Amino acid sequence: MYSVNQVNQLYVVGSVQTTSHVTSASADGALEGPIASNNGDFVYFKYNGAGGVIATDRIKKCKVKWITYATADTMRQKLRTWTISMNSAVNSGNPVIGQDYIINFDFKHYFGMSDEDQYFKQAAARAFVATAKTLYRDLALSLAKNMSREVDQPFKIELLANTTPTQVTAYTNKDSLTGTYTSIRLTEVLQPYKRGRYKYLRPDFTISLAPITVTTSGTSVEQREWATITVGTSSVATDVIKNGMETADLEWFCMGERGDQYRGKDWPLSISTPDSLKVDPSKEYNYLIVHFWDDIDNEGPQKSERDMTFVAEAKTTGAVNLETLANSIALSSELGHYTKVTMSGDTKTITDVTAAAPSSGSGS
Repeated sequence: MYSVNQVNQLYVVGSVQTTSHVTSASADGALEGPIASNNGDFVYFKYNGAGGVIATDRIKKCKVKWITYATADTMRQKLRTWTISMNSAVNSGNPVIGQDYIINFDFKHYFGMSDEDQYFKQAAARAFVATAKTLYRDLALSLAKNMSREVDQPFKIELLANTTPTQVTAYTNKDSLTGTYTSIRLTEVLQPYKRGRYKYLRPDFTISLAPITVTTSGTSVEQREWATITVGTSSVATDVIKNGMETADLEWFCMGERGDQYRGKDWPLSISTPDSLKVDPSKEYNYLIVHFWDDIDNEGPQKSERDMTFVAEAKTTGAVNLETLANSIALSSELGHYTKVTMSGDTKTITDVTAAAPSSGSGS
């Protein structure tokens, strides 16, 4: 069997059975394989999922182009930060009394996907004293109040006293902000998401500064950028976007390929949250992708390429070992190797692994 239309087949794996066959009585998400054909020309898998036990497409020997195993942490995205600090080259980093300080925010694709869909916000404050901490406070409060009407906040606003943060909202009492503030930090906030309906999108905006007028060399007047904007990522371990939402959308799409009712084709008779969907958007998943091809003799010699994607929840206990499965597929398909993608701290490592025959008595 080699399906015609579905170019990415997703299987949410709950367990891999190596000593017993997958049947309708097997646990949901049970996978058996790779199973060799009688003549040994191809392998396939049996999977107990939506609709019962199914057989996957056949994977012919020597027709696998690549196999990639990637751990969930390689797909994490850290939340971004923007730190606004006074420019020490302008008036020694101190505010110029009487000047208006304005930070401009240009939000792209705010209401739709067009480049014309833009939305503008500002933070503004006048410098009444020549101390930066007061200006930081007034700008942070101005921004918090100007953003207060937005239902979905794009970022969290904090005043930094060196590295110590104080969050500022529209309801923060001005008199309570008495620290020696050294900058303003904005940290990206997780946005709304709905499986199959509302794709997760990160806030898309640019920050610019209205220049101020400063006097230099006694009589020369110039327009200068009064601050620097440093873009970084949050150092808080939990400030990450996990791959569960992207995986859930992929599962929704692939289930739609099997039956469009899962994607709302016949709304309102469609199934919006079918029990057959197994991915939890709040969790993380390891990936195993097998890219292979097939052709037909004589009148159909062209290659038809596709992916077979296995995902398994990344958890500390009871996790499915997809790397062992990658090794088995590499051996049975005679590719002989697979790519392994892992993280160590902030460093992503890509390794080409030679497939090895399992030792006697070992399992998946």
